[in-house]
Amino acid sequence: MRHFVTVTDGHSQGQLLHAYRRAVRNGHIDLGRVFHKELEEIRSNGHQDRCVRLISIRIERRTVAAAVFYGEQLEYTDSRQLSSDNDRAFASAVGFIRWMLNRFPVESAALEAIRDGEFQRRVLHDGISEALRGQGLPIWEIPKSVLLDGCGQPSLKSRAEIRQIATAIWPVLAGTHARVFIQDAAMLGLHVQIERLFIIN
Repeated sequence: MRHFVTVTDGHSQGQLLHAYRRAVRNGHIDLGRVFHKELEEIRSNGHQDRCVRLISIRIERRTVAAAVFYGEQLEYTDSRQLSSDNDRAFASAVGFIRWMLNRFPVESAALEAIRDGEFQRRVLHDGISEALRGQGLPIWEIPKSVLLDGCGQPSLKSRAEIRQIATAIWPVLAGTHARVFIQDAAMLGLHVQIERLFIIN
């Protein structure tokens, strides 16, 4: 009990969860030892929960786009066009996200909430959510209305306005077709990372 109090007093809840997730994801048998090693690494690196690596994902019926952030820095973006066959689309979408997770050691994820009645997007969303949870990742689920409110003052009225901001921040993301969904994923990720900073501070 005394050891538990010492560990929890010396680290934030976010740091404890971060170390725990990394220990579990690495699949070590001696989780206790690895957990303490991860905590020591956090301390030695001065980790203050500010630079969490996040994957944000935008799901459409025929496209899945993803953006990877380290703190507020956009590191990587990609997208996949999906088949018109629902089973193939599901396998491709989930496979794409698993490929991204294998390539980037992210620590959390963000998805846009799906409205009722959007059956195919819901199926894809649920499959991707399961893949994320299988990696032990916490998921931020953000409704479109919250994103519109959070990206401007006064609140924005459309995705087109969100995309204009995205290409102003990251001109390299300008373009059409799948690029607009990458813009959406990037703005979702930036929103979550900024919200995280507000919570920390």
